[in-house]
Amino acid sequence: MIKYVDRMRRKRVSNKEKIWNLDSNMENHSKFTDTFFMNTGITGKLVMILLAISVLLVAAMAVAMHLSFQKGFLDYLTEAELVRLDDTTNNLANAYRREGSWEFVRRNHRIWSTFLPHNQDGRPIGPRPPPPPEGFSRRPPPPPPVRFGRNPPPPPPNDRSGLSTRLRLLDKHKDRMIGPADTSGDAVLRPIMLDDEVVGWLSLTPMPVPKSDLDRGFRDEQLNAIYPIAIGALFLALLIGIPSGRHLLKPVKEVTKGAHALARGRFDTRLEIHSKDELGKLALDFNALAEALQRNELLRRQGMADISHELRTPLALLRGEIEAMQDNIRPTNEVQLGKLHDSIMQLNRLVDDLYDLALSDAGALNYRKEALNLSDVLSLSASAAEQPFEQKNLILQREIPSNLPVFGDPRRLQQVVDNLLKNSCRYTDPGGRVILSAWQTNHRIHFKIEDTAPGVDEKMSARLFDRFYRAEGSRNRTLGGAGLGLAICLSIVEAHQGDIIAKPSSLGGLQVIVSLPMDEHRS
Repeated sequence: MIKYVDRMRRKRVSNKEKIWNLDSNMENHSKFTDTFFMNTGITGKLVMILLAISVLLVAAMAVAMHLSFQKGFLDYLTEAELVRLDDTTNNLANAYRREGSWEFVRRNHRIWSTFLPHNQDGRPIGPRPPPPPEGFSRRPPPPPPVRFGRNPPPPPPNDRSGLSTRLRLLDKHKDRMIGPADTSGDAVLRPIMLDDEVVGWLSLTPMPVPKSDLDRGFRDEQLNAIYPIAIGALFLALLIGIPSGRHLLKPVKEVTKGAHALARGRFDTRLEIHSKDELGKLALDFNALAEALQRNELLRRQGMADISHELRTPLALLRGEIEAMQDNIRPTNEVQLGKLHDSIMQLNRLVDDLYDLALSDAGALNYRKEALNLSDVLSLSASAAEQPFEQKNLILQREIPSNLPVFGDPRRLQQVVDNLLKNSCRYTDPGGRVILSAWQTNHRIHFKIEDTAPGVDEKMSARLFDRFYRAEGSRNRTLGGAGLGLAICLSIVEAHQGDIIAKPSSLGGLQVIVSLPMDEHRS
């Protein structure tokens, strides 16, 4: 008993080890498969997918063709046999005309065999008796003493196709007169017509399989031809799939190389566009992305240089003035202190602008939006700008409707209008004219500030909203600021789901158009 228990325990341990080994093998196989697919290129994966699909399609096609041909071939043989029964149908119709019923052939296999079609050797199926003498009536003989029950009589010796075991005669009510019973339920019926009236039916059970060597040979030859065709289709799929996969994936590889180049900082990388399909659009978007990255990198470098320059100038001025007063070169009076104060305020405005831009980039610029009338904001900014315009001998015209409902931050929107008016006042030649106008279209509120000469080249208009960009080439502060005002305006307008554009004005200068969504609740 102890030995039996010990043997069973060792057997259970052995079975557990086999299960563990099987699990380990399956896990190793899964890891190998994952590693193989991870290390295989896109071309290899595409070829394997095409190969797998081709194998499945060819296999399904071969099975479908095999089944379809098998059934079609049997249907063909059945139709051929039905064609051979045309003479039988005509002969039976003539016999029915003479006899007036089917009683002459009921259970009379000798007479029934005379109506069967000829074999392939030209002889009739079964012995064919001589024709009866004139006036002889084919009345049925008395029923034979031996009944066959369900089993029909054996076919004649020269009935190669077994037609006599599959063919039966039915009356017009489809009751069997002679011939074996149909046990398959697939019998095909052919009517026996006499004077356009159905007097009986020939019922033929189709062949289950081809019987003759010629039929079997034809069937096997056709079925065997499917497999070379399938193998040829498989090799053709490989022959077409490999070069096609390489050709289709060539643009993807170019995009991959371009992405690696962008990751290394080569923003001047561009891709050639070979088509107008999805891959061509991908290459076009890649070029747009590379151009944007290159432009942003240039702006970043230029911005760092401009910031250092903008900060260095007022600091150097403050340092020089203070050192001059310390050395008693300049007197310490209200005039000098006023100059220092102006420099400090200019530096403070620059720092505030940089801070606003930093908050805007971080998405932390505060907005307190409310339902307001933009006409009030435009009128308030225009009134505040009248004195600077008069000092420079400029005319400010207003064309502002009374009701312009928007939803936004009034302080930030006023900052946009103030910056635009200050730019027009700063750059417009004395004696010129500035027009502030507003209007309403489909669910949008627009306002425009346009001035007289000097103008801005149309190619430079799109860059006016870049940081530290100024249309005039020098960095002279008497002509312009730090180049951050329009960049801040762009950030504020976009935060209000609006648009801002700049283009040459018909007055000879520049026009800036701002479009904001209308407040539907107050319209």
